[in-house]
Amino acid sequence: MIGMGRMVMNNLNCMDNQTYTASGLVPPPQYKILALFGKSGAGKDTIQQWIVNNIPNTKGIVSYTTRPKRDYEVNGKDYYFIDDTEFAFKKQQGLMLETTCFRDWYYGTSIETISPHYINVGVFNIQGVCSLLADGRIKVLPVQIEAPPRVRLERNFQREHYPDYTEICRRFLADEKDFQNICFEYVYFNNSDDNGEYFNIQNIPAIREFLQGQ
Repeated sequence: MIGMGRMVMNNLNCMDNQTYTASGLVPPPQYKILALFGKSGAGKDTIQQWIVNNIPNTKGIVSYTTRPKRDYEVNGKDYYFIDDTEFAFKKQQGLMLETTCFRDWYYGTSIETISPHYINVGVFNIQGVCSLLADGRIKVLPVQIEAPPRVRLERNFQREHYPDYTEICRRFLADEKDFQNICFEYVYFNNSDDNGEYFNIQNIPAIREFLQGQ
């Protein structure tokens, strides 16, 4: 059922929600990020697009990557596709809020892509969410998008003209391992159907409060 949500509390902690300097607490966060994460095929990108198109004062985050563009992806919409040199330069300049390396390809979110005037909505992996939570400039609400295994596999098979079945299965198995221990608190959203009832996500109390600036 779409729209079921809850706050998941974990015993593990990978960050302290308060950030300190030698002189005490840092200033209040300058940015707000609704951080969507989940297993491959859960519907993260679709929900991100729905939120940005339907909820006022939201802005989509487009991440950078050095991997090749897939046939269904659009540069500047799905990712900014750049080379290793440009990615390394952005990281060296301190522009990257979070980065990760996967199969020799780099992914990251630049501070250039977020705004203090909007609620920024992005898709991240678990390590990326941890990096955002550790950044005192950002107020983050992690939201895990979930769907049953069969649904996720079918979505992955259907979204490419010539699906790489080996890669899809590899990602599927890797997700099962990576999501066993999530080291932060998050909100859960069940996206098990494809009937477009994504509006239910804004009715989850924690998300509604975040969107309303509380």
